[in-house]
This record gives sequence, C-alpha cells and structure tokens, in this order.
Amino acid sequence: MAKDPQPETSLRRRDLLGGLVATGTVVAVGASCRGEDVREPSSTGPLVETPATLPDGLRSNHFVVHNTKPLALEARRAALGAGLITPVSRFFVRNNLPRPGDHIVEHADAWTLDIIGVAQPGSMRLADLKRMVPTTITMVLQCSGNGRAFFKHAPSGSQWATGAAACVMWTGVRVADVLAARGGAVDKTRYLTATGGEPLPADVERDLVVVERSVPLAKGIDDCILAWELNGEPIPISHGGPLRLIVPGYFGCNNIKYVRTLAATQEQSSAKIQAKGYRFRPIGEKGAPDQPSMWRMPVKSWFNGPGADGESLPPGRHTFHGVAFSGERGVRSVEVSTDGDAWVVAKLTTPDLGRDAWRTFHVPLDLVEGRHTIYCRATDTRGDTQPDARPENERGYGHNGWRDHGLQVFVSAAARPHTAPGESAGTSAAPLATQPTPVDLSESARAGREVFVDGTSPSCGACHTLADAETIGAIGPNLNELQPTAEQVSRAVRDGVGIMPSMGDVLSEAQLRDVAAYVVEATTN
Repeated sequence: MAKDPQPETSLRRRDLLGGLVATGTVVAVGASCRGEDVREPSSTGPLVETPATLPDGLRSNHFVVHNTKPLALEARRAALGAGLITPVSRFFVRNNLPRPGDHIVEHADAWTLDIIGVAQPGSMRLADLKRMVPTTITMVLQCSGNGRAFFKHAPSGSQWATGAAACVMWTGVRVADVLAARGGAVDKTRYLTATGGEPLPADVERDLVVVERSVPLAKGIDDCILAWELNGEPIPISHGGPLRLIVPGYFGCNNIKYVRTLAATQEQSSAKIQAKGYRFRPIGEKGAPDQPSMWRMPVKSWFNGPGADGESLPPGRHTFHGVAFSGERGVRSVEVSTDGDAWVVAKLTTPDLGRDAWRTFHVPLDLVEGRHTIYCRATDTRGDTQPDARPENERGYGHNGWRDHGLQVFVSAAARPHTAPGESAGTSAAPLATQPTPVDLSESARAGREVFVDGTSPSCGACHTLADAETIGAIGPNLNELQPTAEQVSRAVRDGVGIMPSMGDVLSEAQLRDVAAYVVEATTN
C-alpha cells in the first residue's frame, strides 16, 4: 500500500524482536509476559531496572518503568496531580519500536511527509506544513492497554494500571486542509492510513513490524491533525516529534509517531499492527481483521489522590481528585462511592476544553482510621455510564470498569497531614487536605464569595484554588499563596489576564468590588 518509510539507521533483527517481546507485541513464553512477575496495580515498584537516565529530561521518580527497549513509562498515579493539562514531564511514554535518532527533531523542519491517495500525490516538508493555518486541540491520549494490570488472565504486554493516559494540547494543521491542498482524496477511498518513520530491519517482512494504522477517512477529515507542538513546545522525540498524526477521541495506537506517509486508501492497512493487532477479541482467540479495532475510547474515570501510591493519610477530611473523559463525547457527570452501592455526585472543577479533553473532579470525604476504597464512575454526554466490571478480552484492552479502578487508601493517626507534590500536573494548586478554617467575612466579601463560586461561567473556582471556597483550580494560580491585592483582583477579573477571560461585561462594578473584597479577606484573614 504505502511505500516504506526512509529509515535513518538500521536495526538488527535480533534487536528488534527483543524489543517486541518486551512489549508483548510478540507473545513469548516467560514469566514477565505471562504475569508471574507482574506488579499488582497498587504497587509502586518498576517491572525492570530503572535506566540511569531517561530521554527528554524525564525523571524516573515520576514513572513506573515497564520496558526500556522500546521505552514504556507509566506515570505514577499520584504524579498526575489535580490539574487539567498533563505536563510533558508526567506524560506516559509508549513506543512499538525503537525510536529514530534524535537528529530528526534537531532538524525538524526538514522532515518530509509523503501524501498519496490524493489527486496530486507528492511530498511536503514540515516547514511547508507550518505555513498553513494552524489549529490547537486539547485531548486525552490513552494507551489501549491502560488498565491491563487489573485483568486476572495476565494478558501479555505492559502491565499499565492507570498511568498510561494524559490530557495534553497539540498544535498543527488539519488533515482535511493537507488533503485539500493536494487536490483531495481520490474516489472510493474509505480510510486514512498513516505510516510511522521508525527504522525497519532489512531482513524482516515489512508488514510484520511497520507501525501503520488506518482510521475511517471521514474521521480523518473531521478532526484529525498533523501536529508539531505539544503543550506549546516542539514535540520531543519520546512523543513522536517532529510530526505526529493526532486522532482525537481514539486510543493512542492510532496517533502515529514520526509520521512519514499519509494515505487515503480503499482498505485498511495490511500491516500486522492493523490487521491482527489492537483487535478486541475473546480470551484465547487470535487477532483478525473482522474483529473490532481499537478506535474510539469509551467513558472512563479514576481518582489520582490523595493517598495513591501507598501514601498514608491522617484521619479527617480529604478532598479527593480525579479525571473523567469519553472519546468524541465529553463527560456530563461523575459519581463517587465508598462502598460501590450508594453514590453521590462529584463536582467538575475545570473548564470544558472540548469533547476530547478530560474533566477533573473533586469530592471532600471524611475518613476514619483503616483501609478504604473510593470509587468513581462517569456518564458521558450521550448517557453511557461506566460499567462495574472489566470488559474481558485477550489483550486486556479498553478497560473502563469502575470497580477495578477504585483508589485504595490507608488512613492512620500516625500519618502526617497530606501535602501535594511540589509539582502538580498543570497547576501549582494542592488538594485540600483538611476542612478549611472558616473566615469571618464582611457583607461585601460574602456577596463576593457567591460570585466567585457560581457567578460566572466558567466559575472563578474552576480555574483558581482558594481554600475558603473549597476549590482546586485547573489553570490559574493558587490565590492562598498569591495573596493578591483588591486592585489586582479587580483588574484581572474586569480585563482578563493570560487565558483568563474578561468578566467586565458580565459583572457589575459592585460585583467586581465584592469579588475583590472576598479574595483579599479569604487569603489574608
């Protein structure tokens, strides 16, 4: 179908197959593939020895290292924090093949994309793509096997628990614009097929190893992009730079790294990774083209803390935070339970950045000494709710059952009061550890509190952390730490600052004064 990518280096067949066995792409008989040495989902220890250094400045204390060749890094549950956007420093890493050399990102603009299956087939450099109209999307990228560690039949592959997912921002050009620039897709094509630029060994059949996936062409034209930036910076090589195909709402395997060829095709790719791999199938069955492909991600949620990764909590009130999403749909609500029977609605705490981004949520709970499991389940905008049980299947794909994902916490009087890690995901805000001490507010400040909590859309508390309001912000600064003046608050709310919208046309002058009075009194008293 598509011509071979141009390898930057050569690989020995032995090295390649060794790497594939490590990821479970080739099923091998051995303890690490069959689960005997697989960690329990609640464990914090790595499966393999942590390498001395990780690429792109990543820190090993943020990850569980499942494989080193190819690299597979799972973000520790507590490392994701309470924020909306996942920083690259906490973004999981999953490669199907050993990656290309670093020089491809050092000379990014020279990267060439071949475009075929269009009226005017040809090539475009990344520098050419950057001259087109850019767009930015926020979306969840999740490995198909996220949650595999919970399956009892020990499916082969990296034993991800919850950390093979992230919510990030990609910037690039719409696939629809690129195809249109080449005259559009030719007649009778039904799929968008992308080929990765990883080096391939000369003595192994191409289709057995090439990273090449197909998605419906209509999907590609609707919302897919070719991205060169991640969270506002050039995409590092660990995440597919210099150019990556982004397929919003679909599992990570479809988001092709180092994309070298983009093709409109009549049929799905014949590559093994498409024809037999990433197919949802009963336990014991081999992959086949007639089985469902791992495309859209179903509704899912889980808690990230506090109390994750073996951290003990003191008795009392704790504000638990988590994430929820549903591919191409977005989330309508999240419920929380401590026994799996009685449920209460959690509060969505971050702005809605689109149907493919996740929403963060929080709920305050009073816990006594002992062990507790806290569950959550999300419902998406079409009414689909997470099921109780895991979807049993051969490879441990698509796990969105709420019961396995419950957060197990240990509460002990000997534990120190909880404090958030020094660097949380996307914000400096820390989860509220205990119920805040009530503040004696003036009449104006009490009115301002109502505006802060519910008077705007999104609410002030959706973006900013403020202990008295019991809010954990997604983007803005922690107001308790910042302690702004009344003038600073009024000016910021009236005129906007950064990505914070202007509320000068929404709130009256009296409301602006009230909000300023509230923030000042709540942060200084």
